[in-house]
Amino acid sequence: LWPPDEIEEMNRSYGVAKHAPGFLGFGSDGGGEMLAFDHNGAVFMLPFIGISPKEAKKIASSWSEVVSRITG
Repeated sequence: LWPPDEIEEMNRSYGVAKHAPGFLGFGSDGGGEMLAFDHNGAVFMLPFIGISPKEAKKIASSWSEVVSRITG
């Protein structure tokens, strides 16, 4: 996960607002995909190369769901 004080800059540097409007990146899987929230708080994976809302894959309906999966 990106440090909170770097989220704005990371989104700017990856052009998230331009290429994937409606998403806010907050981390990476370390393998070429960005973790991002949509405007409803659902969690998605988006490829850094070819970043586009069309390529977004929903992985959870909320951050709480992600945490629940991790902690079991």
